[in-house]
Amino acid sequence: MIRKHDQIAPILAVFCLLLLLSSCAPPSTGAAARAQIPTIAPGTARVWFMRTTDPEEQFGDPIIFANGNAVGRSQPGIAFYRDFPPGNYAFTVQSYDVPNKYKDKVQLAPGTQTYLEVLWEGSWIVGAAGGSTFLVRTLSQQLGQAYLGMLTEVGPAQAF
Repeated sequence: MIRKHDQIAPILAVFCLLLLLSSCAPPSTGAAARAQIPTIAPGTARVWFMRTTDPEEQFGDPIIFANGNAVGRSQPGIAFYRDFPPGNYAFTVQSYDVPNKYKDKVQLAPGTQTYLEVLWEGSWIVGAAGGSTFLVRTLSQQLGQAYLGMLTEVGPAQAF
């Protein structure tokens, strides 16, 4: 009987040590993905699309459009980028509840970075009665860079 207890103590000590060592490892925050982000190609502008996690949000992953063309799917906690030729762009996002005619118009210049956030908001913000909808808004450089630091995955747009 005493022999069984003699074997349990070292096993428990090893288990506790492994548990302690695993808690010291830094959590994965997408930093590896951030380190691999290439510089902006000459003659293009980079647009970051980001969405924080909102516990009150009720719908899925809307498609983001630039001048009516799909550029990617917005997902909570994820940021992605696309490089565009310079010019004027109207960014919109798919709505699930009410018609969304809201457009965030942006002038893109070569070598610049623009930060756009996808939000779940009351439809009155976009001039529609009742319900909620997704919309996109431009963030300042400082706020956009701060948001990138909060999101779990950051990188180029994924195929959808």
